[in-house]
Amino acid sequence: MGITESSGALHMSLAILCDFDGTVLNIDTCVFILEKFAEGDWRTFDEQLEKGEITLEECLRKQFSTVRVSKKLILKEIEPVLSVRPNFEKLVEYCSTYKIALILVSAGLDFVIRHFLEQRGWGGFMEVYAPKATCTVKGIKFTFPKLFDEASISFKDDLVRRCKREGNNVVYVGDGFADYHAARNADLAFAIKGSKSAELLKREGIVHKEISDFQDVVEAMRFLLL
Repeated sequence: MGITESSGALHMSLAILCDFDGTVLNIDTCVFILEKFAEGDWRTFDEQLEKGEITLEECLRKQFSTVRVSKKLILKEIEPVLSVRPNFEKLVEYCSTYKIALILVSAGLDFVIRHFLEQRGWGGFMEVYAPKATCTVKGIKFTFPKLFDEASISFKDDLVRRCKREGNNVVYVGDGFADYHAARNADLAFAIKGSKSAELLKREGIVHKEISDFQDVVEAMRFLLL
């Protein structure tokens, strides 16, 4: 992970973990794809996830097993709707300047995320931590990151735990139900205003900041490095 140096002899190791759909982007590409291509009632699985009846991994497998279209078609349909949340580029620039690890941790389609980054010239500035998605005639199949901590709720939560074990101060930014579980274990949590993650963090009394603009995250980083 990135090592950051501030004034004097203070050294702080920071890792910024950021969700993609609904966080970096103003839309959720998974919802867009499912609404456009899925067969059957895929929202039922979201309800089961929130009730704790299935895991995040099971939810994704069940939902996308009904999406039987090509990667090429998905990218063609998704490109016109990719809208970036304000000032994300400032966070990218800040992390690059100060050698802070910026990791996109997403339950979305990895090839959509990588396409987005390549189109904007950001491919070399951050890591992508997401399941490997493969389009097949029997639906989209996923290969998920291996969990390092058996107590983890999902691979998102697991990455937070792993980064902290490696001595990093972890900042987490997200909007969804799965992001809530990851954010509650982070050292500093941000949630998109009005999101499910913000609702749950507030309900549980977990300290966090609600944002609609990444400038707030950049300002927080500057404060941490004083």
